[in-house]
Amino acid sequence: MRIAVVQGTRPEIVKNYSVVKALRNEGVPFRVLHTNQHVAQSMCSVMYEDMAYQPDFHLPGTYRLGAAIDWLQDTFRENRITHVVVNGDTAAALAGAVAALYSDISLTHIEAGLRSGDRYMLEERNRIMVDSVADLLVAYTAYEAKALRSSKSVRGQVFVEGNTTADVLEDFASRLVPPTIIEGPYLFATMHRREFTECPNRMREVFSSFARIAESLCPLILPMHLRTRDAMQRHGIPWDILGQVTVLEPLPIFDSLSLQKHAAAVLTDSGCIQEEAYMLGVPCVTIRENTERHLTVQHGANALSGFRGDDIVSAVQAALALRSRDWPPIYGGPGAGQRILERILREFG
Repeated sequence: MRIAVVQGTRPEIVKNYSVVKALRNEGVPFRVLHTNQHVAQSMCSVMYEDMAYQPDFHLPGTYRLGAAIDWLQDTFRENRITHVVVNGDTAAALAGAVAALYSDISLTHIEAGLRSGDRYMLEERNRIMVDSVADLLVAYTAYEAKALRSSKSVRGQVFVEGNTTADVLEDFASRLVPPTIIEGPYLFATMHRREFTECPNRMREVFSSFARIAESLCPLILPMHLRTRDAMQRHGIPWDILGQVTVLEPLPIFDSLSLQKHAAAVLTDSGCIQEEAYMLGVPCVTIRENTERHLTVQHGANALSGFRGDDIVSAVQAALALRSRDWPPIYGGPGAGQRILERILREFG
């Protein structure tokens, strides 16, 4: 067996860490293929250094979906790949799935079964398409597995092996130290999704609420995603709309996780950060109208605020007042990467 791990974004580099670790430990031949969706140093090369592995091949030239699919098919053939692994809901996952399908190579989709119910969301479309062609669907929780098994569009086998982020938190726990950039309680925030950055009025509403929160409730730290920074400039949104919010450049993974771990609460529109906050035992306010991490809401760890400023402020007040963080371990324990590889070898090796 020769496995290709296809990825193209910052979150995939992190989430595939334990899969790569397991492949190395078991001596299974593999290649990591990067589609160049994220190329900025803060979004790519620094992440690989932190995760202690590197891509074997990069898509030559500028990323485009069609070019990525063609390149992946050629690379699969040249490297005699017999199995493809993709993770999540990115364009890289979709490209890897399509390339595997038309190369007649079996496919594993990690993070299968997540659904927000929002077809406008590009990530939702990617999830549905990748799940429909995967031969092995690895779900994070029994909730997603149940939904997959009842779906008529799913052809592959479904298993629950846990969340690979648990391995990152376990292996690098010593690096998640309290931050030195701030003293006392604070909030950690991230905002970057298309539904946010392509709606100027929504951006103004959310950022104005952040300024209110930072002034009257709790200091707020906001690492600014490159897409969000660009959107502010395109839409002519002034920086002073953020008031006393501490705005940072995109952070290395361990700085980001450290700030999350020691925050009083997390505010985000990210899917991954909803999971990270849950596993770190930190209340989360998801600034969206939907989520694909349903169990985090059901267990009281996560609240959907929508985009209205007053609702965001109210949700943050409730999160800061939350006393119980005794949430069940829905994402499983460390060893997810090893369990996933063992499942792949069992089914296809």
